[in-house]
Amino acid sequence: MIRAISLDLWKTLILDHDEDEALRDRVRARAIREVLGEHGVAVSEDGLYESLRRIDVLRRDIREMRDWTLTTSNQIAFVLTQASVYPSREVVDAVLPQYEAAIFQLMPSLVESDAPQLLTDLAQHYPLSLTSNTGKTSGHVLLNVLDTLNIRMPFTHFIFSDEVLYLKPDKGIWQLLVVTNELKPEEIVHVGDSYRMDYQGARTAGLQAILFGRQESLPTETLAIDSLSELSTMIEEMNR
Repeated sequence: MIRAISLDLWKTLILDHDEDEALRDRVRARAIREVLGEHGVAVSEDGLYESLRRIDVLRRDIREMRDWTLTTSNQIAFVLTQASVYPSREVVDAVLPQYEAAIFQLMPSLVESDAPQLLTDLAQHYPLSLTSNTGKTSGHVLLNVLDTLNIRMPFTHFIFSDEVLYLKPDKGIWQLLVVTNELKPEEIVHVGDSYRMDYQGARTAGLQAILFGRQESLPTETLAIDSLSELSTMIEEMNR
């Protein structure tokens, strides 16, 4: 019996346009250059930008993601090191606010325009958790993004990878989800767009799973929906 729902964030609830993150990295590169200039250090903005773009390439490899890209502070330290600048705590802390605030200059949009109401309706029947890997925007900043998009209030729990130091599909993040909800793994269903990280990750940890977005070439037993409006009916069928 499913008693709680966990939802992924990116490409399940919110999404970027194709070039948004690259444009945000331009904002971040400019901010880092300006902060370093205030500390008497001159660096190439283009060089900073290339290092920022490289982080996203490295994060596609789960082995790299486990290591040093989890937190925004570590990402900034990497960029500074690539620019031959010692990543002192003072400089990292000076860069951090502008680094994380870049998302507000190019805000993501809702996957479904009626998501606020759909989530509110779901929350009347199930406690909702948000279980998300973070990138260059930390969990506490993403909460402000959720507020702006009017989708924060229905959620009871928030589990962000940069805060718990586990990344989907690592079992650790699912174990924290289970403990936080005080339920058995099989009593929680996780919904997300990635077959490997969301669907298989949750199933391997003993949770139920539903793929957001039907895809070709997947096992026939894969449960999938194309809209949050389908979720309640799918759960009812699973509970029979």
